[in-house]
Amino acid sequence: MSNLSTFGTFTMARLGIYVSQQALNVTGNNISNINTEGYTRQQLEQKAMSFGGADRYITRFAVRENGGVLATGVNQLRDKYLDIRYRNEMTKVGEMEAKRKGLDDLADIFDEVAKGEEGEGVLEARFNDLIQQLENLSQPQNVGQDVSDSLVQKAATAIAKQFRDYAEQLSVLRENTVLEFKDNITSVNMTLDKIRDLNESIRKADIFGSDALAQRDQRNLLIDELSEKIGINVTYEMEKIDGGIEIEKLKITTESGRALVDGVYTAQLKLLNENNFDLGISELKNAKGKADPDTPNALNGTAIDSFNVVDQSGARKFTSREEAEAAWELLNNDPAYYENPSDSSKAYYYHLVETEGEAGTEYVIHQHDTGMADTAAGRGPGSSGYVVTPFRYVDATTAPVTKLDDTELSGALQAQRELLTEAGEYTDDNTIQNVDKEAGTKRGIPYYQEALDNLARTFAEKMNEANTLSDDVIYQKDEDGEFVLDNGKKVLKDEYKYYNGGALFSNNGNTDDTADITAANISVAYGWSHGATHVLRTKQPLTLEQSTKQDNIDHFITLLTSDQDFEYGAHNIGRTKFTGTFQDMLTDSIAGTLAKDQSITQSMLNNYNASADELYLDRDSIMGVDLNDEAMNMMMFQKAYSAACRLMTTYDGMLDKLINGTAV
Repeated sequence: MSNLSTFGTFTMARLGIYVSQQALNVTGNNISNINTEGYTRQQLEQKAMSFGGADRYITRFAVRENGGVLATGVNQLRDKYLDIRYRNEMTKVGEMEAKRKGLDDLADIFDEVAKGEEGEGVLEARFNDLIQQLENLSQPQNVGQDVSDSLVQKAATAIAKQFRDYAEQLSVLRENTVLEFKDNITSVNMTLDKIRDLNESIRKADIFGSDALAQRDQRNLLIDELSEKIGINVTYEMEKIDGGIEIEKLKITTESGRALVDGVYTAQLKLLNENNFDLGISELKNAKGKADPDTPNALNGTAIDSFNVVDQSGARKFTSREEAEAAWELLNNDPAYYENPSDSSKAYYYHLVETEGEAGTEYVIHQHDTGMADTAAGRGPGSSGYVVTPFRYVDATTAPVTKLDDTELSGALQAQRELLTEAGEYTDDNTIQNVDKEAGTKRGIPYYQEALDNLARTFAEKMNEANTLSDDVIYQKDEDGEFVLDNGKKVLKDEYKYYNGGALFSNNGNTDDTADITAANISVAYGWSHGATHVLRTKQPLTLEQSTKQDNIDHFITLLTSDQDFEYGAHNIGRTKFTGTFQDMLTDSIAGTLAKDQSITQSMLNNYNASADELYLDRDSIMGVDLNDEAMNMMMFQKAYSAACRLMTTYDGMLDKLINGTAV
């Protein structure tokens, strides 16, 4: 005796046909999406159907069969553990790729040999030309020949121009990297918003019983993309909603645990300033801008969302002093808004004013375009002589943010940030002790700017020192120790009548000012370029007959061909200086260090790529579509479909006999 009804066997065959047909549909969908990026192989979930109730007249002698098969859904073949490992590895790949790109861009600037002349680097050839012209100047037949001095000046001008060209290229590279860095922040924020929107779509689908597999594929693709830019942790939780239903909720955090995505809420990365490129994370909000009440980020700061100069009626009136001070401090310290008040060439600065309004104490930020001298002198609002007008009011829209630590992020975004901020051996002690202990070994664009400035400054200082004697040595003094003047000019001692030395390099071609010389401003001094100063042949006091001495020119040549000490910045790692010639400083300390960093970065990138490729293949072996597997499935489900049809035909014959042939 069976517990299935007469037509139950017919239903069993019918269900077999339906499930086999659905399985063939899933197989066909897999095959058709074999080249779809991000597609995850799907599989039909099947379950044997059985009846929970018992026949009214069932006995222990009854035969209990199952009732057929049911298709309970379609799932994706995916290993979340492999996803985690792959994304972690891609974070490292993204970081090393961004770092390598930055180093390659630097190498394009400092690739001396490739852009050199006859096997020499460009700047090295310029130094060699200067040495050659000095040797030519030292020849007895060229004593007193202005043309020989001008040839030395021409070689020196070429060196200064090459320094400025390098500095300009570094400046352009920095500007381009800043733009790319900002674009990547925007890209990360857009990706987070897309993930949030897909979360909302998947959530609705889950509530109504749909699988939303296509949306899940899109979301996984976006998460993979996000993992290259920043290091992330991805978790899945079950969220309880009304009616006792539980649905899946996706959470994404930074590696340090800062919330980026929490279901239908997402945060945004914000660039807090362009000085040290500090980053912050905003509070979590949904698509309508409503903050997440359950999972707020730990807020500890304020960012300027927008900034405008307005009239008094449009000024932002802060009621919280903390927020007002945060906004005021940001405006005064962010180069995007800040101008140095002690520099009269700058345009404006800010200060905070406390007022009494209808709602009580209010705080308003003023933007000044005058009164720089007052501020530089320490005179503030209310002090005597302080210029209070004209000023404009500020409408600053603020947003709460969490300021991220210097090393909190990883991935391509962090690599670009380090390219923009890290000064390596020129890093100050405070940064290493309180911000990043590894900063002294990280070299970005600032390191190469500092190193190039160091080379240009040391070169200019040594050359100027070699071509200059102090006033006390060369000028006459009276009995009172005062300089003797003739028509307002100091009078040379007789033994220094030949003296025509002075600064050879300055910080501007229009002056002889030698203060703060950098690679960006080094120039041939005005006096040398206009004939008032010449290369000093000797520093010794001479009679007219001895005026052909050349010992100082020999000193110049020795200076250019012997080792010099190049001091590092405020901090040093194991040593305080680089010792070598000017050419050595360029080829060994700058280009050599760059080549070493490139080699290490490329080696690490190769290792990470190999590991990521291996994990990708492991992951793809599970989630990817394999034509052989799908062909086997297609044959299996087709045979099952045919068997179910044959079973139905058999049942049909049995029922026909039962109905039409019984008692005939």
